[in-house]
Amino acid sequence: MKLNNVISAFFALTIFLSACKKNDDPAGESTGKLLSAITGDCTPVVVNGIFKVDSVLTADNYVDVQVDVTVGGSFTIKSDSINGYSFKKTGTLGIGINTIRLYASGKPTATGTNTFTITYGGTACNFTITVFGAGGGFGTALYTLGGSPGNCSVSAITGNYIVGQAMTATNKVEMTVNVNGPGTYNIAGTAMNGVTFNASGIFTNPGIQNIFLSASGTPTAAGAFNYPVTNGATNCNFSITYNTVIVNAGFALSGSPGNCTAAAINGTYTAGTALTASNTAVIYVNVTSPGIYNITTPTVNGISFAASGTFNINGPQQVTLHGVGTPIAAGGPFNYQVSGGGGNNCGFFVTVL
Repeated sequence: MKLNNVISAFFALTIFLSACKKNDDPAGESTGKLLSAITGDCTPVVVNGIFKVDSVLTADNYVDVQVDVTVGGSFTIKSDSINGYSFKKTGTLGIGINTIRLYASGKPTATGTNTFTITYGGTACNFTITVFGAGGGFGTALYTLGGSPGNCSVSAITGNYIVGQAMTATNKVEMTVNVNGPGTYNIAGTAMNGVTFNASGIFTNPGIQNIFLSASGTPTAAGAFNYPVTNGATNCNFSITYNTVIVNAGFALSGSPGNCTAAAINGTYTAGTALTASNTAVIYVNVTSPGIYNITTPTVNGISFAASGTFNINGPQQVTLHGVGTPIAAGGPFNYQVSGGGGNNCGFFVTVL
């Protein structure tokens, strides 16, 4: 009887250890995927340090990306080598979402924008680095425009754009920039159809940030107008559609009627602590006709999310929903059903600490 008990215990221990190794085996290679947007860009991604021509890169030059690990273990993530430099990191990972800091090595040989590709677990994503001239300083900020050299990474267009009606403080374009070096910035837009978009301020920290371009002037004609934005070696553009009357946009929520496609939940959610501007949810929509939009969620566990503005072009677009309220209870994940665009809906989840 005792021998049988010993044998049974041995087999139980073997099965337990085998299960543990299957889920988290630091001695083996980890598996998982890189977190990325539907555009193929790594998200979230944070670029740190100033990249200058003929300057050897240091530990201050790195990129943070995230991976979702399903089996823990060792890993190596590296980029291709472009313009004399590259990125790499090795180590071990546990199960779940991990932030990976890829350190740069080498010395950039030319100014311009370099797009790197990294791979992990059969997945790949991209990030962009801008190399500045040797004279770049801290008085004027060093930054790149999100979406360059194509469409600007616009997260919201607010206000109504009606022919003959002067622009007000509500007429703004929110877009993403990647700050390499803190300092002042000034974007002087080109006047189109009687309207100009401008922005100025100070970047106090490096990393991905949003800026607001404020509109001024009075539109003179209906239709879509393209506005170029330029900053040094990078440039992008966005479109504004002017109407003779207020028109509701036609659009579909990506992922409807299930979970919102590639939804990204930003900020920390703590029971009893009011939400701030950092508490947002990024979703995607497919616009079929330009116009104004209003996207909302119901209030769940004391908080809700909403966004409003104007879609000016057709096609896939990103929308940032801003959270308001104070979480009542810890736990979750709590399901938030997004509605808008002619009755279609999709959902995302928030966990409260």
